[in-house]
Amino acid sequence: MIFKKTNIEKYNLVDWVEIVKEQINNKISKTKWVFVILVAWWTASWKTSAVAKKIKDFFPDSQILSMDNYYRWPSFMAEHKDYNFDQPEVLNLELFFKHLKDLKKWNDVMIPDFDFRNDPKMDAIKIKSSKIIIVEGLFALTDKISKLWDYKIFVDLWSHSQILRRLFRDVERTWDKPKDILKYFLEVVSPMHKKYIEPTKKNANVILINDYIPELEAQNAKIKETKLRFKVTRKDLKWVLDEIIYKLWGSYVWKIEQTDFFFNPSNWNFKKTGEILKIWKIWFNRYFFTYFWPKSDKKLYEDRYTMKFFIDYNTLLAFKELYPNEIVEISKLRRTFFLSWVLICLDELENWDNYLMFKFDEKTWKSTILDVLEHLQIDARTGVKKSYIELITK
Repeated sequence: MIFKKTNIEKYNLVDWVEIVKEQINNKISKTKWVFVILVAWWTASWKTSAVAKKIKDFFPDSQILSMDNYYRWPSFMAEHKDYNFDQPEVLNLELFFKHLKDLKKWNDVMIPDFDFRNDPKMDAIKIKSSKIIIVEGLFALTDKISKLWDYKIFVDLWSHSQILRRLFRDVERTWDKPKDILKYFLEVVSPMHKKYIEPTKKNANVILINDYIPELEAQNAKIKETKLRFKVTRKDLKWVLDEIIYKLWGSYVWKIEQTDFFFNPSNWNFKKTGEILKIWKIWFNRYFFTYFWPKSDKKLYEDRYTMKFFIDYNTLLAFKELYPNEIVEISKLRRTFFLSWVLICLDELENWDNYLMFKFDEKTWKSTILDVLEHLQIDARTGVKKSYIELITK
């Protein structure tokens, strides 16, 4: 699929291969010199595996030169606390240009091996001279760099995709806490990219859209939640449920007031993708970020992979600014019980229906839930696998 909103050609990542390959081939055939391809991207666009390596597969006589290896050392960053990794000043561009000019002269080069935790090893990676050099990096299409080389690609994606991929990547790569990664993205990365990266798209020959695919990328999740809800109308249920849980040797956990803020990105459609993104608030103004991947259609209950962690109030405000179009707010009073490894919640939704919700392990859930439903005289066949946002906005 080709987009024609600007004079720069745009393709989905699945459609670009043959077209871009043909364009590069046409340009290479007209030169006898080393041919340099630049690949720039928004953060977390998974550019290397999706684009740079793909181009390398097309052209055997090629090498990838990553600008990531030219970041200043962590010790340099410690001395210059006003800098961050999302601005061009932290790159050793002098060394980068020297190496690239050597490669243009058919000379091999030894480049640093950058490490986010330790100072890099100098002269650690050998890049052999080749007919095609593929340079990939955040700042590869800045005016100073892009005007010197032959073919330029920008890998684009929406902010929703950036946030989720950044979370998955940096938890593994930096050992940072998710809440710190998210806060850093909203306060530093996003503003820096709008200032330094967004303007460089104009220098591209072609723009490739590499957005987040929730069904494929759910494999990055570590936690799985399974739920089943039952609409309830009994006004005395909160007292009856307490007696039944006690009778079945369960326990009462707590009662809390909870407010859920559901977000939908302006360039995304959660109703189509099946994702859920919310921030929820409980007592003493404690806030939690929660993202749910699409649920399985094959199960009798709501079955989703999830990521959740504590955040602060400023992050909530940042999300409201980032996702201004559709913010649905749901308030509820939740009574929580625990019985045989099943979490049971009686939710009284403000200006809406009341629901009995079960959170459970797939292997051990059935007998416990059936016991509770039988004591409450609730038909097990009336369970719904929809989330509250799906029920309310249907």
